[in-house]
Amino acid sequence: MITERDITETLKTELQPLPYLYAFWIEGSFAMGDADEYSDIDYWIDVEDNYVKDALEHVELALRKLGELDERDETGNDHPKLGQIVYHIKGSSPYLVLDFNWQLHSRDRKEYHYIKNDIVEGALVIFDKDDVIRFEEADKQEILKNKKICMQECDYRYSQHLRVRKYINRGTFAECYAYYNKFVIEPLVMLLRLKFTPLYPYHYLLHISRHMPLDVVNRLEKLIQVKSLEDMENRMKEAKEWYQELHEEVAR
Repeated sequence: MITERDITETLKTELQPLPYLYAFWIEGSFAMGDADEYSDIDYWIDVEDNYVKDALEHVELALRKLGELDERDETGNDHPKLGQIVYHIKGSSPYLVLDFNWQLHSRDRKEYHYIKNDIVEGALVIFDKDDVIRFEEADKQEILKNKKICMQECDYRYSQHLRVRKYINRGTFAECYAYYNKFVIEPLVMLLRLKFTPLYPYHYLLHISRHMPLDVVNRLEKLIQVKSLEDMENRMKEAKEWYQELHEEVAR
């Protein structure tokens, strides 16, 4: 069975000699050290502006050395200096999808960097010829800005609990469930994010089990696992107590 190591080494051998390709790295679970048999691979390259086509030809040449490509989905990117293609190699695990991204070398380096010792995002450098991949200290001002903006949003949402209660009173589960998530769960999760991952307040539930202690995740899951209007009524009381507790803690 084809492995991440097979793919990465094959790509490295093919791409590193290219003079117009400056860096090659991995993001996501393989970079953070928590990949499992269900993980995809998030590859990145930094390439000279006029050589994207040439670089991608070499990428696909390398991948075809490992097998036929049975998926090639060029999804694009809204950023003018970023691009993305999703690949899969026939015969490899169906979960081993290759999310291949590139940035033009002229991209402003002030736009991006990685945070030292970050538990949410990171980079595993395969090679870097021009100091493309940089690790910096967390910006304390950005954390304070996130806290101010997000706590205002959380307070507004939490003030709207009557929107949930009216659907409890109407006996309509679907609408109540939607409002329960929006006005009870989401602001609570945002406060948890401000506490544990303050640079990423809008990541919501994405990989939250990796970012927070098990007892916190278990407590949150109990609030999410509602099966009836009565469950939501009861969980709202528990969520309110926790919200107030977190609010005081984060506001310090």
